[in-house]
Amino acid sequence: MAIGGLSIGVASLILTISIVKGFQISISEKLSSFEGEARIQNILGKPFNLNDFPLKEIKKYIDKNEITPFARGIALGRNGSRADGIIIEGVKKLPKSISTNFTDNLNDGEIIIGYVLAKNLGINIGEKLFVQLFQRQDQLNTTNSIRSLIVKGVFHSGLQEFDKTLAYTSLVTAQNIFGLKENQISGIIINNKELNIQMRDVSYPYFYENWQSRHALLFEWINVQKWPAYIMFGLITLVSIINLMAALTMIIQEKTGQIGILLSQGIKFYELKKIFMLMSGFIGLVGTLIGGGLASTVILIQKEFNFLKISSEVYFMDEIPFSFDPFLFFLIIIIILFISIIFSWFPVKILEKVNPSDVLKYE
Repeated sequence: MAIGGLSIGVASLILTISIVKGFQISISEKLSSFEGEARIQNILGKPFNLNDFPLKEIKKYIDKNEITPFARGIALGRNGSRADGIIIEGVKKLPKSISTNFTDNLNDGEIIIGYVLAKNLGINIGEKLFVQLFQRQDQLNTTNSIRSLIVKGVFHSGLQEFDKTLAYTSLVTAQNIFGLKENQISGIIINNKELNIQMRDVSYPYFYENWQSRHALLFEWINVQKWPAYIMFGLITLVSIINLMAALTMIIQEKTGQIGILLSQGIKFYELKKIFMLMSGFIGLVGTLIGGGLASTVILIQKEFNFLKISSEVYFMDEIPFSFDPFLFFLIIIIILFISIIFSWFPVKILEKVNPSDVLKYE
């Protein structure tokens, strides 16, 4: 029972840590994939001419292939009687999460939308999506024109924020929709992780923003939520170790007759203590290995079959992510084993109170 209780506690702790870490990794990978490592935009959100932007300063730090201009805006998408607001982003090269399923480039008049948006609009691949801008940059007082785009594909990111509102098209198509000139863009996407330090001081009227700072509240929420989870399941593991102490105490109480015989034969107290401490360590090791094996099995099955589903509207993804860390796995085993041996010291102290003459009276 002590081994079973410890196994459940260890499995719960490892699964909790793996879920929190997997959630952070999954969110980070998806956000950096869709938004790039960083973006440079006008501080007022206005489009600017690419020729006016000081690209020479950026090219000192990174290769030109790591710079992607984009045009972004809000529009109304319509399919028959269904309509929904969408965020259209025109790029020369699709994000890596999408380009694995589609070609990197889109032709003029083509669009790729999120699967939730496609479901809400009731539109399929190959059909026409009619797009109308809420407010064109060059036609503020005129009736906005409607542009038809062919749905080339539907992407599924697992993030409700993107799947429900985001759509990708070519840079030229987006410029035409938003009434921008040939060299006018909304900003520049930078795909270089090592540029964070050099590009923090971008001169006015432009500003530099990486995906971490853009979603700082989300990661702050994750950090706030993970510690109560760690504490709660850590306490479950601690209760299991206390159960181990209780089991060891019962064993010592039941074996007082044999202990008295051993003491009368001349065995030392420290030798008896060593026996029971090794027993406690064995229980801790077996319980931890079984719990770790159980947690590893759940993680492998989830990664293979994704049978644990969650609501993407609440948790930003539609399946529970796991991240198995071998170092963390063995670290937990070592810590639990060490704590099991240390905690066994308390019940073992009972041995010092055993008097062979009193015990052997009833043997």
